[in-house]
Amino acid sequence: MKHLPVLWLSLLLAQSLLLAEEANDFDKVLEEITSIATKTKLNADYVPGTVTVISGEKLKSLGITNLAEQNAFDTIVGFDSSTLSLRGAGSIYGSQGNKIKWMINDKPISSEIWGLPKLGTGQIVFPIPTDAVERIELIRGPGSAIYGGNAIYGVINIITKKGEGGVFTTLSRMESNKFGKAIGGYGTFEKNDLKVSTVVSVDKSDGWDLTATGQSLAQQGNLPNASGGNLLMADASYKNIDFWAYRIEAKNDYARLQWDPTNYLPRDNTQPVQSNTHTLLGVQGKYNISDVLLSAKAGLNRYTNRADVVFFPASVLKNNPNNLDGVRTIDYVESTQYAEATAETTLGSNRLLGGIYAGLLSVDKDNVLQSWSGGSYADPGVSTHLITVHNPKRINKALYLQDEILLDEKSTLTIGARYDTYSDGRNALSPRIAFVHLYDDSNILKAQYSRAFRPPSLSEQYSPNNLSPYTRYESETADTVELSYIFKTNDSSLKTTVFNTKTYNMITYHDFTYETINLESPTTVNGLEVELTKNYRTVNLGANLSLYHSHRGDVKLLRDGYALNYDASEFALSAKVLANVFATFNSDTSYPTTLWYHYTGNKNRVNNALLDINGNVQGIYTTNGSIPAQDYLNITQKINGIAKNLDLEFGVKNVFGKTLKTLYFPLNPPDTSDVPYMGQTFWMNLLYKF
Repeated sequence: MKHLPVLWLSLLLAQSLLLAEEANDFDKVLEEITSIATKTKLNADYVPGTVTVISGEKLKSLGITNLAEQNAFDTIVGFDSSTLSLRGAGSIYGSQGNKIKWMINDKPISSEIWGLPKLGTGQIVFPIPTDAVERIELIRGPGSAIYGGNAIYGVINIITKKGEGGVFTTLSRMESNKFGKAIGGYGTFEKNDLKVSTVVSVDKSDGWDLTATGQSLAQQGNLPNASGGNLLMADASYKNIDFWAYRIEAKNDYARLQWDPTNYLPRDNTQPVQSNTHTLLGVQGKYNISDVLLSAKAGLNRYTNRADVVFFPASVLKNNPNNLDGVRTIDYVESTQYAEATAETTLGSNRLLGGIYAGLLSVDKDNVLQSWSGGSYADPGVSTHLITVHNPKRINKALYLQDEILLDEKSTLTIGARYDTYSDGRNALSPRIAFVHLYDDSNILKAQYSRAFRPPSLSEQYSPNNLSPYTRYESETADTVELSYIFKTNDSSLKTTVFNTKTYNMITYHDFTYETINLESPTTVNGLEVELTKNYRTVNLGANLSLYHSHRGDVKLLRDGYALNYDASEFALSAKVLANVFATFNSDTSYPTTLWYHYTGNKNRVNNALLDINGNVQGIYTTNGSIPAQDYLNITQKINGIAKNLDLEFGVKNVFGKTLKTLYFPLNPPDTSDVPYMGQTFWMNLLYKF
């Protein structure tokens, strides 16, 4: 917390400068039009709820050259990239990003094994270069009323560039002569009624020399973190028909986000040994009939996870004098076929949107091979990651309706709801009511209540990690109430949001067994989010701050005659404070310099006693302490027009060379070592536009 006084001073300075400005020329600082909040185009400040829009150009000026980077989303208010969680959700409680609705160019993208805390599978990594990113739109908070399941803590839409062209290359150097490189391009071809936009890129990074240390030998050594990616995205439109074909492959060295500390570290090398691949294919037609905009689309999404890992299986070979190797091979495939139709029209002061959705999700392959070659341990052969005897499939059908009512020139009321059903007997109703009032040209008030839901993923429902794999888990639902205030002038802004989220039947993992459970008592997160900007002629300043307080109910689990219970507490690995400070100097010249300071507050682990069936404290599990606060500073220099149509950017990420650490799920002693995930990087980028 020692850096907070500096942070608060920066926030107060920016606020005092902001409030000193006269409230005029309001339209000059309006944010980009977005459709993420309502699926209808509105200014981001006028939409219901809390929406953030950040450009790819801005991300690169902060030192983010690819969305697969470990801190790619840190700049977004309330986002903790190291645990892929929003709004104080923590790690396993936020399930490492699977309680966020992810989209690329409005196409949903997901995986049933996202968030699984074992084996390092299902990592959420999108190797999309920021050179090709137009902007990222994000709803902070629930979005199930129009997007369905998984939209509990947020909705993120990554939008790539169309209508312009460029080629780029990025080079980087980490510690110990490790390097990274990337090359790619984007462009648009148009002829008559045909328009084709493409993005192509290849990247590879050797990672950093990051040493993991812990109480047991299984946690000591150099953590492998090499990564890479291949990207091919094509969007085509002919008259009123759109087509898309994407292949997004992220490669890693089995430690990009997760690692199973019950085994020794995988071997460290610079060659990624695991890949996560998303393939998206689809078509959409749009028709305007009598002032009604009709849209119909159909698509196929396919996800594969493949790994071939050599490691030291400490849990099996700890007494083997030869310390022979183990091998883990993963071969997982799932697919989703879906169709959706929407209708949008305006009747007087009502803007109506309705839609229907149907999708079939199936697990097509889920093989895991784990073998050990030494001692008396037999090769167990191929097992299944999921229990295929259940033939994991799920049909989802949904109907949604939304009405944006213009009450007067300054007030809008949005009412909507979505009803989802699933073939395994689950259903969910997700209502929303929101009010937006423009008090005057500079002051905007918002209020919203919304409900979101998430059914258990197939990996949660059927994974052999569970001690009772036949348990039927309930869908989790979250009710959120939020109030927002926005103050804007021609060159300044202040945005504040307070919210309360209460989640019922939260799906998470037990802190000791890592078995999937529904929490019997509700959980809550209360938060305050503040954003500030102030623009001068040659200097742009900005800051944001998120303060969260979480409360997890009792955790109760009876297994093998033991009550593995924890008392109510804060969420484990949930940062109470997240903050960013930005400054761009010479912003109106061809050589702007940007500084970005990021701060993540300390995170508690499980700090409650584990009790046996008689209520006696198991001493070894009495406390886990906390993960210290983390911070870093990035500096980026840009030179526009270093040659004709050629721009150069270069900089230092993590200027002071700190080894940033976290823990991706709150392991109990003796497995409480902090996992390093990022070091220092020097980089440069060349972009040629045409």
